[in-house]
Amino acid sequence: MRNYPPIIMKCGLKSRNLPAPIAIGVNLLGLLSTGYGQFKQIKTPFYTGLIIVLFAMLSAQNAAGQCCSAGNPVGGDGSNDGLNEKALRFYVSYKYSLSEDYYHYDAKYDVPYVQKSDFDYGSISLTYGLLPRLTVHVEQGYFWSKAQELTINNQYEKIQSKGFGDLALNLRYIAVKTVKPISQLVFSAGFKAPVGAFNEEIDGVTVPISLQPSSGAFKYNASAFYFRKRSDRKSGWNTFALFELSQTINKGYLVYRYGNYFQYALAGTYAFNKKFSVIASAKFEWRGKDEREDEIVIESSGSRVVYFNPQIMYSFSPKWSLILMSDLPVYKYVNGFQLTNKFSVQVGIRKDVKL
Repeated sequence: MRNYPPIIMKCGLKSRNLPAPIAIGVNLLGLLSTGYGQFKQIKTPFYTGLIIVLFAMLSAQNAAGQCCSAGNPVGGDGSNDGLNEKALRFYVSYKYSLSEDYYHYDAKYDVPYVQKSDFDYGSISLTYGLLPRLTVHVEQGYFWSKAQELTINNQYEKIQSKGFGDLALNLRYIAVKTVKPISQLVFSAGFKAPVGAFNEEIDGVTVPISLQPSSGAFKYNASAFYFRKRSDRKSGWNTFALFELSQTINKGYLVYRYGNYFQYALAGTYAFNKKFSVIASAKFEWRGKDEREDEIVIESSGSRVVYFNPQIMYSFSPKWSLILMSDLPVYKYVNGFQLTNKFSVQVGIRKDVKL
């Protein structure tokens, strides 16, 4: 049995298998919960604020390292191709993501009180062919809800925020384009700007970083996309790689830098007919460790995750399409102790027009 501080042993709660930073916060919540009956009728701002502060202690070691947390989810319609000159693509979508399992390395870990974290996210994107080989893409999203749920002495608590996420913009350059076979090689570069709120509060207490609508930091990315399909076949394939790095957040009360991010995906496509097609993709995500002031490394941050990413597209007409996709993690490895994603699902409508 680990040698925790006396307060943990004295409380007698089921926290002996927890890492010390999490166990301390859990047992403080346990101590607070013994007097919950006296407070539940008045729900004072002080009590609510104390819940948030203690919850922040639970997640202080991994707030931005969680697989589902700070910053915007990867949005868009799953396409990264370049468009013809004066072609316009409009896409609006809704995404739901659920995280409820704590992991230690590659194994599930039981953490009392923390029930789940989820978000409801809507986004709008525009993609436009500026020149025969140059395309611009812009996207803005809004969190209708970004929440974490706790159970304290069988009493339900919810910490929640909402608001605009980061604004994404990138340029795509078509380096290679052929007709037989149908293929594209596209290089892209861009950034995400933290235009949304990063100071959401509940009763005067700032909510944890992982629940803020905006990431709070400028992020820069570069990517490469290749697609290939023979015109006489219904199947094709594509591959995509992206690297992203973040600026340091420096707001006086907070100095924080998200770890670097890398994504690689390999997908196969199949068109049953002109209206109905499917995509099956394997996606690998790597996140580096975050840092605080004085380059202090957050040990419970950073991860390696493999996803199965199925996608279905139905075209009502040459211009309108309905797109359904999901991210299903099949392997998760995290540094330290982190809350991990269970699944996400996204539905959207896309329109392609020629101006």
